[in-house]
Amino acid sequence: MMNKKDHIDTEIRKTMEVLENLPDLKTSYLFRARLMERISHETSQSFHEVNSAARGLKLALMAFLLIINIGSALVLMLSNGNEQMLTKNDILESLTNEYSNPALSYYLDNDSIEETNE
Repeated sequence: MMNKKDHIDTEIRKTMEVLENLPDLKTSYLFRARLMERISHETSQSFHEVNSAARGLKLALMAFLLIINIGSALVLMLSNGNEQMLTKNDILESLTNEYSNPALSYYLDNDSIEETNE
């Protein structure tokens, strides 16, 4: 166990010596300027690609909505104008029939269950 630890320590020491003996890197004085220019160019290029894709998607959605609106307007205009519209009383009568049905009414079902239990 100790031998393994000693081996690791010697490898670490060798690696550190190699890193310390590396010569200093000399960069061009324009390195930072070129790097920043490249980053800004790539950023603007990717932004342009995303922006054009979003613009195409918006245009397609607007065209789709326009077609839907024109279609619905045509359906309303071409529908038979002689058909009688529902009156307020017809709607109230329909709702009354729907909600007073004993099979669908919660309160009527519960009232009948309570009456049978008593």
